[in-house]
Amino acid sequence: MDVESVSIASMLFAGVLETCQPMNMLILLVGLLVGIIGGMLPGISTVTSVALFVPFTFAMPTTTAFIGLGAVFCGAMYGGANSAILINTPGQPAAMATAFDGYPMTRKGKAEEALYLALLASAFGGIFGTLVLLFFFEPLSLAALEFGSEAFFWMGIFGLTTLSSMFPGQVMKGLLGGAIGLAISTVGLDPSTATARFTFGSYALVQGLDMVAVMIGLFSISQMLSILESKDEFIAAYAKKAGAFRAALGAIFGNLKKLCFSSSLGTFIGALPGAGGNVASIVAYNEVKRWDKHPDRFGTGVPEGVIVPESANNASVGGALVPLLSLGIPGSATAAVLAGGLMAQGITPGPQLMEMHPDLAYTFIISMLIANFAMILVGFILAKVCTRILDVPKLYIIPAVISLSIFGAYALRSSMFDVLVMIASGIGAWLMLKGRVMPAAIALGLVLGPIIEESLVTTMMRAQGNTTLADLLLFSPLSMFFIAACLMALGLPWLLNRKRQREAPAPAAVFSTACLRSYAFWLVFVIGLVSAGYLWEALKLAPTPRIFPLWVSSAMLALSFLICCSDFFRPQTQPETEQTITREARRHVLLYSLILLGTYFVIQLLGFYSACFIGVLLMTAYGVFCVGRTPVTAAACAKVGAFSVCCLLVEYCCFGLLLRMQPPQGMLF
Repeated sequence: MDVESVSIASMLFAGVLETCQPMNMLILLVGLLVGIIGGMLPGISTVTSVALFVPFTFAMPTTTAFIGLGAVFCGAMYGGANSAILINTPGQPAAMATAFDGYPMTRKGKAEEALYLALLASAFGGIFGTLVLLFFFEPLSLAALEFGSEAFFWMGIFGLTTLSSMFPGQVMKGLLGGAIGLAISTVGLDPSTATARFTFGSYALVQGLDMVAVMIGLFSISQMLSILESKDEFIAAYAKKAGAFRAALGAIFGNLKKLCFSSSLGTFIGALPGAGGNVASIVAYNEVKRWDKHPDRFGTGVPEGVIVPESANNASVGGALVPLLSLGIPGSATAAVLAGGLMAQGITPGPQLMEMHPDLAYTFIISMLIANFAMILVGFILAKVCTRILDVPKLYIIPAVISLSIFGAYALRSSMFDVLVMIASGIGAWLMLKGRVMPAAIALGLVLGPIIEESLVTTMMRAQGNTTLADLLLFSPLSMFFIAACLMALGLPWLLNRKRQREAPAPAAVFSTACLRSYAFWLVFVIGLVSAGYLWEALKLAPTPRIFPLWVSSAMLALSFLICCSDFFRPQTQPETEQTITREARRHVLLYSLILLGTYFVIQLLGFYSACFIGVLLMTAYGVFCVGRTPVTAAACAKVGAFSVCCLLVEYCCFGLLLRMQPPQGMLF
């Protein structure tokens, strides 16, 4: 054994001893708890959780601060799965894919098992990514540097191809939803020339539509309105079952190959600057689904649908730290905040860190391993607590989640405009959902849009030199690899569909005007009209800023036209399907939406907390007495009032005291 190996082994052992110091272990556990809770709350993303913890590290020793920040990072990446599974509201964008099968498991009465699956898969992915960071960070960082802008462009396009298999039977509407997300991402300043696009003279739109604010609306608000439609008293039936953890552990051991594949993919994607867990979880979910023998199972509540995205997004944590520790280049926004926390301690990440403070670097890596093991214990306890939310009637959960979404949206940038964006996107997503244009498709386009456009613009700028655009986008080795992957991703579902049609031929399509009475048809028709207006506005832009919007608007227009045309020709045995609701449920959704909008508009008059309290009180009272038809008694009124007060107090403690949020003041509070 050479001297270098002995030195590394001694530093690793010293890292174990340092991490296991009582104070360091306490900070590690506190960091995990803060991260998990922060990841669960809409609007408090992984970036926000780590950023909020940074000021508390200023008085800590460097090693302790490093350990605490790493624990928050690990915990926050996992925490978003809890809300995604229980109420179909991802606490952060990286948990979006977890909701595809996690929430159906909850609807089947397997909420506790789904939470344990997410916990164990997250720990597995986190440990896997950290081990890769420990042993292979140098070659991985060099490989990540080989990814030029053209590779990122095609990687983003490859991510969009997941829409072809994500929504079986609704492929074109899935692609249309993705195009809508891409269009939303173009609002604001053009990345190449800083030209304002699609702002219509509004200064608030110059900064663009915040992705997290839109995500909160897409999943949180729309999901609460959808839950309101059902006649069930609770979000899902739940009865505690013995052996849930044992069943989850068995599913983990039964899917080790898929776990290793998704963790490997998540680690590599996490190492690519700008990609992160958002892309890793979606790509891993789709690839495992694509190559499964029975892909139609996914989306119905199968364990693999929870295991795969959770292992991928948590493995991306280790991947994101690879370029940070080796080159000083953050692999994600959260890694950038972590780098800021290190520099506040006088430590510069990169080659100097490994040369001047190798003991600190190895202690940090060891602490990440221990944090992922400790997360199993902390998450196990929290899972038992979190499942109790399913015992609360939905008419109490809905106002609480909606008010929490308002607080979370405002906390992003201390902007009331973000709150309005969240409300508008939530109501819009609910309307889209009724026409089977899925919010998840819009969210995917929203996540990938900036990556695709910025990479395209950078590639075009690079092509102004000696290399042509075709050489970069079409004939470079990585471009050809991803182009082949995209063609395979699009072609495989088509071939499988052709095979199914040969085995069971579909009845002949006939022309029918029945679609003219369909809400879904007119929704797509309106989207087509908006696409035409979007195209007209894009043509007014300068040549460079309009390239990407022209592509997106043309795709939206073409897809809208094709969907409308296809609706006129349907097989005789295939009925027109859309999610219809009763007149009574429609009235309830309308009134909740009006209360939500009214809350927003009276904030400036009454004050943020007062307006939110009144909004929660009105929604709870209307839900309990009108929707739930509970008799109006003094005890029932006291219960509604007490719940509204408690809800506001909890939110004030989280956002006002802990986050020190300074909301608008009004006549009251």
